[in-house]
Amino acid sequence: MTIAVGDYGCYAAIRDWDQGDIERRPLQPIPAEELGDPGRWMHAIADRDGQQRLAEGIRYVFGRAECPACGNVFNIAEAHTTADLPPAP
Repeated sequence: MTIAVGDYGCYAAIRDWDQGDIERRPLQPIPAEELGDPGRWMHAIADRDGQQRLAEGIRYVFGRAECPACGNVFNIAEAHTTADLPPAP
């Protein structure tokens, strides 16, 4: 599965070697007022500096996605953080 946030859209999809991103599901951005840190800080800095596209993208990165394969809905940032933790001793 892949998560895309950018010029080609904001979606979760299954990445197929020949067909590209298939079975796309739109991401659900978190409302800016509900962002916790570090997302709130990142959004505020991007907004302050006039980087509206970046600020909007941050809302998606800290939002929710639906798995195209099983339909489970999950928090994108939390799932990424958990996936990158070192194994427990």
